Amino acid sequence: MAETRQNALGEFAAVMLGIAAFFVFAGWWVLIPTNLAWLGMADRAMHTLGWMYYRDAPWQWPPGASPGLGLELANSIALVDSLPLIAMPLKLFSAWLPRPFQYWGYWWVVCFMLQGLFSYRLARAFGATAAIAVCAAGFALITPAFFFRLSLHMALAGHWLILAALWLYAREQAPRWWTWPLLMLVTAGTHIYLLVMVAPIWLAAILSRWLTGRDRTAPLARELVLGLGGAVLMLYLGGAFIGLGSGEIDGYGAYRLNLLFPVIDYGVWSKLMPRVPHDTFDYEGISFFGIGIFAALLLAFLSRATKPINAMLSRRWAPLTILIVLFFVFALSNQIGFADYGFAPIPIPGFVRAIGNMFRSTGRFVWPLLYIVTIGVVVLVGRRFGNRWAVPFFVIAFAAQVYDSSDGWTIFRNTMSPPPATSWPTAWSSPFWERAGEAGFTHLRGIPVRYRHRDWLPAETFAYRYGLQTDMIYLGRVDEREVAALAARENEAIATGNFDDKTLYILNYAAARRIAPHVQPDDLFAVVQDRFVFARHAAFLVDGLGISAQGALTAPPWVPDDIARSAGLPY
Repeated sequence: MAETRQNALGEFAAVMLGIAAFFVFAGWWVLIPTNLAWLGMADRAMHTLGWMYYRDAPWQWPPGASPGLGLELANSIALVDSLPLIAMPLKLFSAWLPRPFQYWGYWWVVCFMLQGLFSYRLARAFGATAAIAVCAAGFALITPAFFFRLSLHMALAGHWLILAALWLYAREQAPRWWTWPLLMLVTAGTHIYLLVMVAPIWLAAILSRWLTGRDRTAPLARELVLGLGGAVLMLYLGGAFIGLGSGEIDGYGAYRLNLLFPVIDYGVWSKLMPRVPHDTFDYEGISFFGIGIFAALLLAFLSRATKPINAMLSRRWAPLTILIVLFFVFALSNQIGFADYGFAPIPIPGFVRAIGNMFRSTGRFVWPLLYIVTIGVVVLVGRRFGNRWAVPFFVIAFAAQVYDSSDGWTIFRNTMSPPPATSWPTAWSSPFWERAGEAGFTHLRGIPVRYRHRDWLPAETFAYRYGLQTDMIYLGRVDEREVAALAARENEAIATGNFDDKTLYILNYAAARRIAPHVQPDDLFAVVQDRFVFARHAAFLVDGLGISAQGALTAPPWVPDDIARSAGLPY
């Protein structure tokens, strides 16, 4: 009974640590459901606008489909990384939710709480005392890789799903039949990158339990069917399969793990460590250990506390060990980087390259290893020295790491402070945009089509505010066949001059030059905030604004695209 009570207190302490870390990192104001002020930048805006468009879209099949964002390129709530697990149920209650409404602040606090809880449980499964497990949870909560994801790719901050999978693997007693299938379902409804880490850990756990005789074949087969079925069902319902025609995308080999990953702090995660040069795009593999964990590693090796890791080659642990090694190799990609030097690409089989292109940000696959090292070394030192000596050591090491990495984990708090607001500033600030938004247009299109348009944020914001549909978007994946078909339609419209009267077009330099011969006297063909804007029979939109209705015909002068680009002209 005393052990049970002690464990419950330890879990409570770990969760409370997570809540405390949340308030230090973010602050209460991100929990205001109508506060969008902190969400209007980079991928945070993509995820938020993805939910906003999805919320107002008519229900379709699958239920995660989001036809309003992207027009012909539109796909789903899953492919804008907007947490289908939360977004789909909330859409059912959309009529009763305030406008605007965001759930990301609550997702953050859940991530902090469960990061602490499952780190604690994993440490306990590794053999730590309750006190040492709380220390391990503290270090997992201040891992730079976790903090970095919170403010960039918010759904990917669900690192607790990886920790939960590692805990279920590490448990001496096999989990109940529904536990792994439930975790698979939740992970599939969170982010596919997390799923492709959690699912192999689960399969390794099944193999381990079978090899060691801890479970019979029939229950394992039932678990396998339920887990895979639940994950596939959730992916389908969320619309993850809508983008299957996306094919290859760029980035494989660039967004990799650097061989010096434990010591690269990217200029913000350590005040004391020397700066280590690195490649431009390997930030996806950010996995700096932190000086507290470095101190623990040093102590573990000097005291020979690392002897128990020999068990990682045993029948029980070998499947996980092999998997972590494979994850690590995949994270490095076939273009290995060492500091800021990149080696020549290693020839790889076609199917490996296909997987690499599908999951181009391979550096992320170091996360399971990162957490095993972080929590494992705390457990090893704790077992070697006991609570009396290890707990004070870890308190000091934790405080040192908090101070040393404070420049990194305070960036969000220092740059995104209150006051709350129900909208965010937009680059499209001219009075023209408000007038155009109220002019009865139904569509906003960009020519040429780009599913990661340079103006996606103001365009999506503008279109949502005034109820337009738009293909000026930023989506994680699209069907390249749809992109090609839309580009063909654009070329036909340009060649024939057959443009929709209810559509506002934003053009690049080359498209504007091609459309110029088709401009009619009452058309709008203006330059607004360095953007070429075209609309049939809409010259009146700029009356009294000091903007020439057809100024794009005369200024800037027509020059080749490369010269326009270098001169800073709108292109």
